[in-house]
Amino acid sequence: MTYRFTLQAIKMECLNEQVLEWGKDEMHLFGFGISRKGNLIATGYRGLGSYSSGDVKPPGVFPITLYDAELENDGLDVLFYFWFVEEDGGGVRKAATNLEAELRAAYLAKANALTAIKFPRECIPFTAFYKAVLPFEDSIQEASTDGLNDELYIPVDLLLRFEPDGPTGLQVTKDITVRRSKKLGDYLLTLRYTYSSIQEAIA
Repeated sequence: MTYRFTLQAIKMECLNEQVLEWGKDEMHLFGFGISRKGNLIATGYRGLGSYSSGDVKPPGVFPITLYDAELENDGLDVLFYFWFVEEDGGGVRKAATNLEAELRAAYLAKANALTAIKFPRECIPFTAFYKAVLPFEDSIQEASTDGLNDELYIPVDLLLRFEPDGPTGLQVTKDITVRRSKKLGDYLLTLRYTYSSIQEAIA
């Protein structure tokens, strides 16, 4: 049996706009993830909208599907690691394609190295992902300072667990709200992830 895994951003709230900013905050998301079987997730550089203090969306760009793919039944649970970016100079946007390629290459190299030393197979995806994504912070920080600095918030690190709802265990839907602040800019983002049995969908 396989499952369809869907990750969406469904709501964003600006509790307080950043100080010393001209106009509204232009908020974006840039993230990566990994399943237990090694399916690498990349959201791309995604716009979340423009915000002043008190703004809540939707309406607007939401919901935003960040990832949608099939996962093996024995490879469920996903790590998701992402950054809020308040865009000013656009350095992260301009570097996004190269940054994604860098992260993918780093993950593959770490996974191969762990395989070569006979690291427990079931532990390789999550371990290799952290070995790749933690040093990657330097690269995205460097990109954010290209020109007029983008504001890069502290990254969010989530485990999106497969915890079945109901007696059949064929459907999981969970909402998670995360909060990040920088330069008095204070934001709440609600994510929704779903695991749906492919067989159930066909039936």
